[in-house]
Amino acid sequence: MTIDWDTVRCFIEVAEKRSLMAAAEALGMSNATLGRKIDALEMATGLQLILRGPGGVILTDQGTEMLALAKTGGDHLFQMERLAFSLKSDRRALPVRISTTETMVSAVLAPNLPMLWDRHPGLLVDLIMSTELADLNRREADVAVRLARPKNEGLIARRLPEVTAGLYASADYLDGRDPGNLDLGQEKLAGLDEKFGDIPELLWMNQHGLQQAVSVQTSSIYALLAIAKSGAAIAMVPDFLAQRQGLIPITAPRVPGRKPWIVFHRDNRRNPEIKAVRDWIVACCQTSFGAI
Repeated sequence: MTIDWDTVRCFIEVAEKRSLMAAAEALGMSNATLGRKIDALEMATGLQLILRGPGGVILTDQGTEMLALAKTGGDHLFQMERLAFSLKSDRRALPVRISTTETMVSAVLAPNLPMLWDRHPGLLVDLIMSTELADLNRREADVAVRLARPKNEGLIARRLPEVTAGLYASADYLDGRDPGNLDLGQEKLAGLDEKFGDIPELLWMNQHGLQQAVSVQTSSIYALLAIAKSGAAIAMVPDFLAQRQGLIPITAPRVPGRKPWIVFHRDNRRNPEIKAVRDWIVACCQTSFGAI
């Protein structure tokens, strides 16, 4: 029985995506090609690993056991690929990959890169913007910053300073009105959409009966800032960003803060480059949000 890594990688992608179509798109190949690779793996192992159906792909019991072993081997092979890249590029170190949200990258980390390079001039970083938690066990990133604490085995999570938010408007929107004396139910409000689930901002809106006053929703913090700056509506945005834009705070009950976490794999806790990046991220957050 001969099984090559490329076929195993295809199986892992199909198993995790639960869809041949989604896996084929992620791998950059046709459905037919991917289907043939899965057929070849099943023939090589003599096992039925997946069940195909109109609702997607379901792992068999045998497929579930094979997936656990495949992912373990995949972790080691992925590290070999990274090492090969480093040696081929004649680099002494690989880029430290940081996975986090667009707001964190653009508003917190990118502006503070001089701070990192003043202390570690030769350090390379890769800023990955993603709303999904990267799989640190498979080394899709070295460090992640997220607003929820992951509970995956092998990961270490440490608290970062709280990110507070509030309602803000422009002087044009207020047009001389007192920001401390508004009937928010009669105003135009802008907020995050429901794709984020039960986040503090949406729960606050519902708790105070203001959902009906929301005239526009978006998944982008920067869009909310633009809406507030344009004078179109009152927007709920992070305090540190609103203050940078010179927006005016609107008197309202306090919005619960968000509690971000810095996450890294236990195996990397003593890696000097990754530790330097972790310390830099903490310093960036303390500068932007304040101390813990």
